[in-house]
Amino acid sequence: MSTEETATERSPLLKEPHPQHGSSPDANTTTQSASTEQPSEPESPEILRARKNVKQMLPVLGLGLFLTFLDQTVVAAINGDIGSDLNALGSASWIATAYFLTMTCCQPLYGKLSDVFGRKPCLLFALTMFGIGNLGCGLTGTMAGLIAARAIQGVGGGGMLIVVTVLLSDLIPLRDRGTYQGYLNLIGAIGSTSGGPIGGLFVQTIGWRWAFLIQVLLCLIAILAVSFFLHPPSRKTDISWREQLKRIDFLGALLLILTVFAILFGLDRGSNVSWRSPVTIISLCATVPFILSFLWVETRFASEPFTPGHIIFDKALCACYLQNFFGYAGFTAFIFYIPFFFQVVLEMTPAQAGIGLIPAAVSAVVGTLLGGIILKRIGKFYWLALIASLVGTITAVPIAIAPSLPRGSAITIYVASVVTFVPQGMTITASLIAIISNVSSADQAVATACSFLFRSLGAAVGVSLVGLINQQVLSTKLRARLDPDRADEIVKKVSRSLDFIKDLPPDLRTVVEGCYRDGIQSGFIMCVALLAVGTLSIVWWREKKMSK
Repeated sequence: MSTEETATERSPLLKEPHPQHGSSPDANTTTQSASTEQPSEPESPEILRARKNVKQMLPVLGLGLFLTFLDQTVVAAINGDIGSDLNALGSASWIATAYFLTMTCCQPLYGKLSDVFGRKPCLLFALTMFGIGNLGCGLTGTMAGLIAARAIQGVGGGGMLIVVTVLLSDLIPLRDRGTYQGYLNLIGAIGSTSGGPIGGLFVQTIGWRWAFLIQVLLCLIAILAVSFFLHPPSRKTDISWREQLKRIDFLGALLLILTVFAILFGLDRGSNVSWRSPVTIISLCATVPFILSFLWVETRFASEPFTPGHIIFDKALCACYLQNFFGYAGFTAFIFYIPFFFQVVLEMTPAQAGIGLIPAAVSAVVGTLLGGIILKRIGKFYWLALIASLVGTITAVPIAIAPSLPRGSAITIYVASVVTFVPQGMTITASLIAIISNVSSADQAVATACSFLFRSLGAAVGVSLVGLINQQVLSTKLRARLDPDRADEIVKKVSRSLDFIKDLPPDLRTVVEGCYRDGIQSGFIMCVALLAVGTLSIVWWREKKMSK
């Protein structure tokens, strides 16, 4: 963006006709496939210098993305071992939920904050928060401390993704955007595929804490690199930073966090403690006033809400956001609980379970890239999304069936992961284009940000919901096969550590493993159901002709 322009708080975050913000390797390369070249504007010498140096900046920007994607698959691979070590396995879903919850609500704010304070300071802040969160994860001795540290990590992780993507839009001409985004997608893919094996290897050797502590060192390197080598163009505005801050929807973000936390905490406590507990009831009931307050703030109070009513409640856009929510809920829950199945039922080592995530991670990236290529050729997104999502949902069924197979269940999951997550990746690519095609140029930035908000929110809810089902089925099955008091004791101990199962007498261990298998299978079935609802949402998408 030219520094000779006057940027206001109402200016779109991205000047290109089709911006994108990414939270995973599926931060699609397809922006250029739905884009129309705009007349060139005079550019300041500062921007021209920055664009000449963009290749030198790319490794600096890529390091932050690598850390974000690496962390997510590291945690997916070792969350069971973390929960067991901290004697709080029943709360392991919060390791992911806390991260996605804060990332969800902070991502839309970073775009505005980077307009106020600048891209570089916001990126440094995000890296610092991510490093502090990793340090807390590595040093904590309790699950509560770990969850708090993961929440801090989410604040940093969301910022790293958003600011890097906005910087790309500032510095790279539209015609070159796909190439550079492809480089960053490749970096993200490397992080995603290497996270699982690295996490598992650390668990088996020097301990899971080092999977976080090593990231602290990488964050320090990234902070130094950004400080000395990243020189984005400055932004000029006649509006004071105090006035701009007043227009940022902090209250809406806080209410969204409280709303989601209340319902997830209530569901978690009901499953692990009691549905009749006053704390459970109060938490679930508090969801209603929180969500009503959130909707009032977003529609009546906030001067610039990050979920504007005319975008969220538009029929076609709402359908896109629902697909993002349910699609990511099913996808993320699969990624999170497949390692549980590998370790508990198939008795794999943590490293083997981490390697088992590679087919899913690679397939998702391939799917987003393939989706971009197809969209560029056919110029239509509706039928591509519907067919791809339907295929992805149907081919996910073998993953849900796998726990019932006496042999070959690992191979079944590997193969099904490939044929499931490739079309799911294509659907996510199509959803971004569907959203961009159905909004005006002025609304593209906020509409895209809402897309990633719903994805992150879906990820948090999906992991928590599947964990709830797993725990509830395990408890019910054990009570049906054992003395109720004995069953309650086992459930309590299993909710603390997976190692407890290994130390049981052979006959009792067989019973417990069988019930745990049923619990995981029920969770996988819920994942398929979530993907199916996402597919159904596509029916209400609105096809728009894509610009060539």
